[in-house]
Amino acid sequence: MRLSEERISGLSRRIMDLLLDEEHLDLEIDEDRFGVMLEAKLTQLLHVEDEIDEEASAWMHQHKPALEDGSPEFEVEMEKVKKNIADTKGYVLY
Repeated sequence: MRLSEERISGLSRRIMDLLLDEEHLDLEIDEDRFGVMLEAKLTQLLHVEDEIDEEASAWMHQHKPALEDGSPEFEVEMEKVKKNIADTKGYVLY
């Protein structure tokens, strides 16, 4: 995963604080519980991105073996494959 557990936890806390400070949330559950739920969701989304990356890499090596890893052509094709996989899963990559 691209982010450590500590970074995910800190990011979750900042998101929650911002949403609460700007009054975008009116929690009906405990803030700590919401923080745990938000952290779990962020972790889940990052795992989905990891799965997409792994699937795209495997697809590229199977279907485009002539392209050298890291080359501009490889990267362009890789992004297309990742987008297609993400679309299939109903996920939006940023």
